[in-house]
Amino acid sequence: MRISTLRRTITGLGVAALTFTAVACGSGTTTEVAAEDLGPQGDAAWQEVIEAAKQEGSVTYYTGQATDNLENLANRFESAYGITVDIVRDNDANLQTKLAAEASTGRQVADVVASAARPWVDERIAEGYYAPVTGPAFDAAEFDSEKFMIGDTIFTSSAAVLTYGWNTDRVPEGMDSYEDLLAPELAGGKIGVILPVSAAIVDFYDYLADTVSPDFVAKLAAQQPRTYPGAQAMGQALASGELAATVYTVPLTAEKAAGAPVESAMPKPVFGAAFYTGVSGAAPHPNAAQLFANFLVTKAGQEAVANRAGAVLPDIATAATPAENIWVNSRTVTAADVEAFRAEFEQLFGASQ
Repeated sequence: MRISTLRRTITGLGVAALTFTAVACGSGTTTEVAAEDLGPQGDAAWQEVIEAAKQEGSVTYYTGQATDNLENLANRFESAYGITVDIVRDNDANLQTKLAAEASTGRQVADVVASAARPWVDERIAEGYYAPVTGPAFDAAEFDSEKFMIGDTIFTSSAAVLTYGWNTDRVPEGMDSYEDLLAPELAGGKIGVILPVSAAIVDFYDYLADTVSPDFVAKLAAQQPRTYPGAQAMGQALASGELAATVYTVPLTAEKAAGAPVESAMPKPVFGAAFYTGVSGAAPHPNAAQLFANFLVTKAGQEAVANRAGAVLPDIATAATPAENIWVNSRTVTAADVEAFRAEFEQLFGASQ
């Protein structure tokens, strides 16, 4: 069985739509996948889709999910079906530009697209960009289609989980809540905060206002924190001791296990940003696209793509939390909302940038 390939395209700031740490790629060794972890077998028509997908031979996935998760996902899919997965990983803005160029030139590359930008996804739905998903895993009892489907085209494949974290050498007493970031001893550039570069990050600041306090962000700004374009740089600064704490990081379980002096929390509810995923109606590999989409919501797919993230199936051992436990914003953040919050953010945090 061939070892899967991973093509990564990381441009600009190299941050995903919600800007989280991408752990170094794994060894690339083949991961065997148990048949029972591939979800329902489906009917005869679905078996024809599988055979046609194998004939197509490859599938291209556009996404901003974590790099190590994607390598594992691609590896597992090829192990199960012998189909190569080409992954284009980038932030939402850059992926949107690529997709617009493909649409204008008629040279479609993307088969399956995942985005954390709900307004953009809604616009594509209205345009009829996506094809209905047809795999049997979407009808399985363990997949809650009412929670994780939009119509018959878009499904949540995972939700990136972001929380607060600290350096255990610099904060040996630990932290119990976001409010602990307001401790006087953490003032003066010892805390890292995330720049509001996307709708998903504005969602995060809405989460803080909703679940901590309406004035928490203003109080955080008064601590004179350092601002960062992404969680990757903050995670590195946290591990090195440059930062004592951060308001925005992926669960640091892997870094802690590797010996880094870091810790993170799992508040309830926890913040997460859903990856709204769908099959392009003009997919160059339509059958492989349907098979890959189906794989994403099986146990085998979720163990990979939802590692340290929110899973859309229950009992996924690698997940940080079930996606249903993640806070949901009461509003849909638009591009205008992002620009308005950026201006507010600059007023609050400008002196520390």
